[in-house]
Amino acid sequence: MKKVIMISVLCVVLALAGGGFLLYRVIDSGFFTGASAKRSELIGTWSGPRGARVTLHEDGTAEAVKIPGGLVGETPVGSITGEGTWTLPKRPTSLADQQITLDLKTGPKIRALIDDLYVMGKGAKDGIYIQTSEDSPKRFVFKKSY
Repeated sequence: MKKVIMISVLCVVLALAGGGFLLYRVIDSGFFTGASAKRSELIGTWSGPRGARVTLHEDGTAEAVKIPGGLVGETPVGSITGEGTWTLPKRPTSLADQQITLDLKTGPKIRALIDDLYVMGKGAKDGIYIQTSEDSPKRFVFKKSY
C-alpha cells in the first residue's frame, strides 16, 4: 500500500513539474503577453497595403508615405505623408502590444501625431499594424522590407 501511495505522489509531482514547465514555455513565447520589440528590431522600412510605407531610422527620425489618416472598417480614409521622429513609449501593461509613436511634419506648420501604430509578435516578427477599430480584430499591417 505504501508503494502505491509513493508512486502516486511521485506521479503527481512529475505532472505538476511538467505542467509548470509547459506553462513557463507558453508564457515565455508571448502567448499571454503583448507583442514587443527592441528598438533595433524596428529599424528599417515597413510596407503596407495601398503603397503605405513607414521607415524608422536608428537616429530616431522617421518617414511615412500614405499612412491612413483614419480607417472606416478596413478602408483607409485620407492619408498622411511626412517626415519627423519616432519613439517607443513605455507599455502601460505587459499584456498590451508595444506602441510606436510617429510625430510627423506633413506640411508648412502642420504636424500629425500617429499614436496607434503597434508591434505584432515577439521582436515584430509578424510586422507592425494600425488597428482598424477597437471592436474589430482586423488590422492594417506593415511588413518589413528586406
